[in-house]
Amino acid sequence: MKRIIIFLIVSLLVLSFTGPLFAKDESTADLSVPEVVLDVLWVRPIGLVQTALGAPFFVISLPVTIPLKKTGEAKEFLITYPFYYYFNRPLGEM
Repeated sequence: MKRIIIFLIVSLLVLSFTGPLFAKDESTADLSVPEVVLDVLWVRPIGLVQTALGAPFFVISLPVTIPLKKTGEAKEFLITYPFYYYFNRPLGEM
């Protein structure tokens, strides 16, 4: 039993370092149809929901953020980032 555990630990350690060898650079690759469909049907609606829910949460957080003078950071996190993620992000980039 001890040999099996040692073998599994060594195997996991050896295999964990091979991840970067199989990494694929997708910066120059063309977008595939499944990526675009996934973006349009799944990721974009999530961005829309984040944008729609960010504004009320920003208003709810105002009593805390005004005294701390963190309203700008809260606005960026709750409204601006989801807005740009939904409306200004190129299609297929996630």
